[in-house]
Amino acid sequence: MSELLLLTEKLHRTWIEYLLKKDFNECAAIIVDAKLKLCEAQWEGIDSLYVFTHINSYDIIQSNEAIKNTLTDTFKFIAQGHVWNDMEKFPIDYRLDLLELEEDWQSVVKYLITNSKELNQGLITEKAFKKEGKTPIIYNEIKFASKSEVRIAEELEAAEVLFFPLPLAVRYETGDIYKDHREVDFLVCLEGTWGILEVSYHEGRYEKDKEKDFWFKRSGILCVEHYTAERCYNESKAVVNEFLSTLTKYKR
Repeated sequence: MSELLLLTEKLHRTWIEYLLKKDFNECAAIIVDAKLKLCEAQWEGIDSLYVFTHINSYDIIQSNEAIKNTLTDTFKFIAQGHVWNDMEKFPIDYRLDLLELEEDWQSVVKYLITNSKELNQGLITEKAFKKEGKTPIIYNEIKFASKSEVRIAEELEAAEVLFFPLPLAVRYETGDIYKDHREVDFLVCLEGTWGILEVSYHEGRYEKDKEKDFWFKRSGILCVEHYTAERCYNESKAVVNEFLSTLTKYKR
């Protein structure tokens, strides 16, 4: 590995660690899968940084000035003295990382077009996000509310279990749509036994969460487990293993 490539890797790793330390978890999630390229001028050494990101991350960076500024400022902070002695005017260019071509990619695109109009998946999350001017994260053509949820989905895929991400549940009791419609983060079926895995973001919501849990338990889904978003992001494999182990105890 060349010295420039090694420096790029070290900066990338330190950048993510610093973002996490400062509780900029969303920024760390955006940048963890990015590709960094330090560019060298022939006579002047390193003269700029290109940050190539996936379509969804790129959209977030370009549409959210606060996130873009946080990423830029934190990189300049950790790179001070390693790239330039005065990083204030160091150019950082965020660019879209081009997709790799799949075999018969035209057929793949046709499938995506045909199946692009989901009716219920992530419906409540999407409505809530629109009020805040945000958009859900798309992974494998599925909507998610956060990178923590994506990490859990990846581990559930690896475990080869049946799961439903952000499904809309309906039990028509009151006629009030907000009481009769509920959305969970993951509905999981393990050998015929159903359970719910929730990624929790908000403290102080004990009563509200318990009421929602009981709404599902009344219909026989007895395993409802909550895990913090931070743990789901950093220990996704352990979370899924723990949840599936708990779910097995509810097998009839």
